[in-house]
Amino acid sequence: MYDSELLVWRNLMEDGTQCLGDEQYLKAESYFVQGLLKAYELTVPEIVAFTLRLLATVRVRLGNLEFAEAGFNEALQICQEIQNAKGMAEAWAGLASISVKKGRLKEAAEDYERAIAIYPTASPQLRLSMLYADLGQVYAVLEEWTSAKRAYSQAVELCRSYGFPKGEAELDVLSGELCFRLGQKTEALVNLKHACQLFAQIQDMAALSTALQYLALLYFDQNEIYLAFENQQRAVALCLQFETQEIISESCYFLSKIEQNLENFKEAKYYLELSIQNYPEQNLDLAMRYLSLGNLLFISMDFAKSELYYLKALNLFEACHDEQRVSEVYEALGLLKGMQQTDSSLYVYDKSEDRSQLHGEFTIEALIHLAEFYERRRNDRDALECYWKALKRGREAEMSTDWIEYRVQQVSKRLRRKK
Repeated sequence: MYDSELLVWRNLMEDGTQCLGDEQYLKAESYFVQGLLKAYELTVPEIVAFTLRLLATVRVRLGNLEFAEAGFNEALQICQEIQNAKGMAEAWAGLASISVKKGRLKEAAEDYERAIAIYPTASPQLRLSMLYADLGQVYAVLEEWTSAKRAYSQAVELCRSYGFPKGEAELDVLSGELCFRLGQKTEALVNLKHACQLFAQIQDMAALSTALQYLALLYFDQNEIYLAFENQQRAVALCLQFETQEIISESCYFLSKIEQNLENFKEAKYYLELSIQNYPEQNLDLAMRYLSLGNLLFISMDFAKSELYYLKALNLFEACHDEQRVSEVYEALGLLKGMQQTDSSLYVYDKSEDRSQLHGEFTIEALIHLAEFYERRRNDRDALECYWKALKRGREAEMSTDWIEYRVQQVSKRLRRKK
């Protein structure tokens, strides 16, 4: 009878663990609940505590933190009664993970320290390395840098000793980032180079791309621009194959900055356009990309397209109420108009990106600000175009448009007098 009951429990736990690995958390919870009922019937403390920990783990994933905390506490009490050191360590680690979720980082660090202190030497040491890594990350968030570095070093040694190169490489990246923050840049460089070597050996190209970007950032910070370029170019080539649009956008944006430092403006423009194509949101970061591209096009004396991207940036900065950036774009537009007036032959209008289509994306407030800007620059034709767009949008929204109508009349009068 006992053997058959034990087999039922074991099958439930295997099915639950499979679902947990597949991130099917509700199904995993169901199997573990059934397993816990069976464990209570078996009345074996080790089995009950083990089941409670797995059930609590999946409840952490589901966000049911109170139930999870109760489960880990019950498992801890059982393991303390039977003096099961491995079980106690895992229960403390589980409680630490909950404290992290709740933002109780000091408590989390204490729980991880307890787990590590009683972890048996006969138990799998790679699991101990994970506990050190988790502890290091908590200390890093707490900005207790020395403690974080010590924990990472312990984790790296265990990964190296027990043949886990992926874990060793990931910890090298964390250590490199930490050393960079501490100003220990030579040590950071050693860690990141070693991480890149390990990721290349195990052919984890996505992780290699990330490590190369950290390395490029470190070289860029040290003004080693060519080395930064080489590493970031490799990173971009890899991330185009493996990463999400947002990561691709960030990678290309940084490479564009490096190219600009090297005065490779054509290449910088190419990667900046690629960054914009892959950027998924309409926010300040996209506005900064538009502004940067406008600047590049200005340098290239492609004034028509430069103005278009300045206007795109202006629209987003207006929508995000970033007054400082709005002023910066107005200054750029003013300089642009000055250049156009100095040598009108340089201004070639590109009909492929009609400015009137761009204005259709603007808020009414942005259109009015832009019209006022053009008025101050005595560019009445563009000012009138913006006022008309604002007037149309205002009427569609059933807003009061008397003031806008007045400005349309005034600008129209000036244009007629010029004729």
